[in-house]
Amino acid sequence: MTEAAILVVTTVHSADDTRIRERLIRSLEGVGSITYATREPGPTDRSGLVWAPLRGGRFRRNLRALRLMLDKRWRLVILHDPETIPAGAFAHFLRHRPVVFDVHEDLPSQVVNKVWAPTWARPILRSVAKMLYALADKSLVLTLAEPGYERLFSGRRHSVFPNYPRTVTYPDAVKAGDGSAVYLGDLTRTRGIEDALTACGAAGVAMTAVGRVDDDFARSLRDQAHVAGVALTLTGRIPNPEALRTVGKASLGLSPLRDIANYRSSLPTKTLEYLAMGVPVVATDLPGTREVLDGLDAVWLVPPEDPGAMAQAITEASRNEAKNAAMAQVDFVRKRFQWPEIEVRKFYRGLVGQSETPDPS
Repeated sequence: MTEAAILVVTTVHSADDTRIRERLIRSLEGVGSITYATREPGPTDRSGLVWAPLRGGRFRRNLRALRLMLDKRWRLVILHDPETIPAGAFAHFLRHRPVVFDVHEDLPSQVVNKVWAPTWARPILRSVAKMLYALADKSLVLTLAEPGYERLFSGRRHSVFPNYPRTVTYPDAVKAGDGSAVYLGDLTRTRGIEDALTACGAAGVAMTAVGRVDDDFARSLRDQAHVAGVALTLTGRIPNPEALRTVGKASLGLSPLRDIANYRSSLPTKTLEYLAMGVPVVATDLPGTREVLDGLDAVWLVPPEDPGAMAQAITEASRNEAKNAAMAQVDFVRKRFQWPEIEVRKFYRGLVGQSETPDPS
């Protein structure tokens, strides 16, 4: 049997998106030859794949993605963006090959919090999101990043590959932090980065933020940091291995998510990445966060949008005792919360090894 040709597509996410590049594609390297289609710039590390650039605006990228999906060489296509669902359903119908949609987010809840969407348009966008997910449920093979996403689809069970860190590649944890706080992830108001910055100012702690941020918001954050007297470093988005080294140097990690529907029940993977690097965690107390972190040491949960409580927690998490407690459980965290690589590889081997297109269920 010839090696399976696999197409992985994202029209929206960064090519260095950790779940796609560092988890899924690394797991697929033993399954077949991988072509990875993304917007520019391409992945920082292109080992083990062929990069197919999706150039232009959103419409052009999606048109290019559809053309790629219709190529006869693929044994399997994997999608990561809701906007590609219609094209994926068409490619599945026309080419009779499995098309997987990997669900990263609760889109119906997410769209109602988009700042660019007028209030009157949000119910419409929510309905469209539900229709897209219904089409995916009917036409595509679904995998979920969190078990809570099951509620978004029909009663059929779907494969859940929790968005845990791929800790087998992690560097050694650093025994002593540099006294700063670190934030890992996209920088937006709903993710609470402004609350975290206010809290760091009150606690007298420097802050490094690693993640995507638009220029206007970056200027706003720098202005806020100047007023609050906080030494703020914005690195922008950097490859995951480099991001982890930055995390490892810090004394504590922040997850300041606000209490909105899209975050309430979800797992902020950054909290596990901090703990896997021996870094104490200060996070907002949301049900999904609490469920995963309950019982672990070196964790402080505070009310959402309460910079005062967060500042107090930052002060406590900065102490040597907290760092020692985090270091003592590194091995446990890395073993307990680990990307299910064996299960992922087995799942995709089953798909490419079938002589007929599998039923989407």
